[in-house]
Amino acid sequence: MIQIRCYNVMFILKCKNESEYYKIECFGKRLQHETIRMTDIFKWCNIQHIQYRTYFIYRKDFPLSANLWNLYTYIRGSIEQYLNKYEEEKI
Repeated sequence: MIQIRCYNVMFILKCKNESEYYKIECFGKRLQHETIRMTDIFKWCNIQHIQYRTYFIYRKDFPLSANLWNLYTYIRGSIEQYLNKYEEEKI
């Protein structure tokens, strides 16, 4: 399992084999050099068929307004991902 933190959100990525581990390793190197949003990580995991879980973490070092905005973004992104998966299964 590999962890990626994007502001208040922790992504836990599950590697089933070496191929998936390599993909995640390459993605991690990309993250070090680029600014990526949470939705980009959601999309990448889905395109690569990497299983993941997410957790929202309240950060005391962030102002309350930033935590609330990040929580809103996290919930909105999670709902969008759920709806996208539901629509794909319907087809």
